[in-house]
Amino acid sequence: MFVHFWMAKSPIVATEEMNLEEVLYLMQRHKIRRMPVVRGENDLCGIIVISDIYPFVGPHAMTKALLSEEVAAQLRNVRVASVMTNSPITCSRNATIDEIGVIMRSKKIGAVPVLEGTKVVGIITESDILGALSSITQTGSDSKRIFFRIPVMDKINTFYKIVSLCEQNELEILTILIHPIPEEHSHLVMMRVHGKKVPEFIDMLWRHHYEVLVTSMMPVYNA
Repeated sequence: MFVHFWMAKSPIVATEEMNLEEVLYLMQRHKIRRMPVVRGENDLCGIIVISDIYPFVGPHAMTKALLSEEVAAQLRNVRVASVMTNSPITCSRNATIDEIGVIMRSKKIGAVPVLEGTKVVGIITESDILGALSSITQTGSDSKRIFFRIPVMDKINTFYKIVSLCEQNELEILTILIHPIPEEHSHLVMMRVHGKKVPEFIDMLWRHHYEVLVTSMMPVYNA
């Protein structure tokens, strides 16, 4: 899945010359916690996040009502250029969600500006990544989700068998994800399918010695 399907397009941006009071106002107004910083014709030069403002106002920076006039005056005297992160990690519109998710986790960052050349065209955040992954795996009234285990050996042939079983039961495959479980020498498969013969498909999985762990027809959490 590509970033451009999930990013916030034409994001709210700051400039190097803006002061922190202006930035805080924009963050409050648009309910955001980070802003790309640009110069010239929307060329990226940095990023500023709400935690960059905390040293001046404390962790309650998003609540303007708590700011005294003294603190507000201090914010007006601090320019974005002096606190922003220079040369932040960026990605292109055609980067994939999984690639960016790995980068965010390894670098411990919450957002990545999206560029075309040097121009800011979007921003992708950790909540966008979570939303994308949720949309892939979620089940609805017209689909069912099935988790089962397959052996590590002969994974390719196993995949073809599963597709064949879906064809036999007239099931449309909406999503299929495979995750290795090294300590168990197996793979966990999550499938989201659409069709009327899901019970028959599950029976066939058992008959082919694939261990069905849970389906969306079973409770997976306690209310």
